[in-house]
Amino acid sequence: MTTIKSKPAPSRARVRRGNLEDAEQLRKELVDAALALFADGGLEAVSIRSVSARVGVSPMAMYRYFADKAELLSGVSAFAQQGSYEYTQKVVTRARGGRARHRAAIKAFLDYWESHPDQYCLVYGFSEIGPAREAKSRLGPPPKYADYLAYQTLVTEALAREIGAPLTHVKLAQDLRIAMLLGYLHGTMVFRRYPWSEPAQLREAYVEQVQQAVERCLLHGPAAASR
Repeated sequence: MTTIKSKPAPSRARVRRGNLEDAEQLRKELVDAALALFADGGLEAVSIRSVSARVGVSPMAMYRYFADKAELLSGVSAFAQQGSYEYTQKVVTRARGGRARHRAAIKAFLDYWESHPDQYCLVYGFSEIGPAREAKSRLGPPPKYADYLAYQTLVTEALAREIGAPLTHVKLAQDLRIAMLLGYLHGTMVFRRYPWSEPAQLREAYVEQVQQAVERCLLHGPAAASR
């Protein structure tokens, strides 16, 4: 892959020690720069040096926040996921009823990552980027992925209560939903050589299949989810 040379940015004002507003602004600039470099040249294009040059800070300033490239990418990944969480909350809140909110959560997950394909590849495409390193960033506490999972659990529990299912299989049903959605996104966004059906029809059919599979799992357990 061709290495992308980042154009040096004008030197920016230094972050004032202890100033949360300055730190938040720098965090946003670093995340945006890393995502832009990733979109242009993939994983190889993102480094402490390339991001610092794009933002207009010294590499040494970057090292105060990230120990290495893996830590930088893990931090960026965590903040990218926050966008998905906030979008899902906004969409689901507008729906009424457990079943409607669950279906809204399915569509919101697909909507967000389909409109942010570069972020999707960064968040879900590399095993070396993960929660073990996200917390090490000194740029500030990353959004808590546990909060996102807890919210997803609330959505699944609301569905279970509306359809009269026990809460016994909520975790399994939630895992089933996430696995199915990631499989769909990987197939349609990564495996492009396959001659997929008309996109809108395929997507609607898949949303319905995910909804039905989750409801069967909640009502009857793992053996029924595949019927």
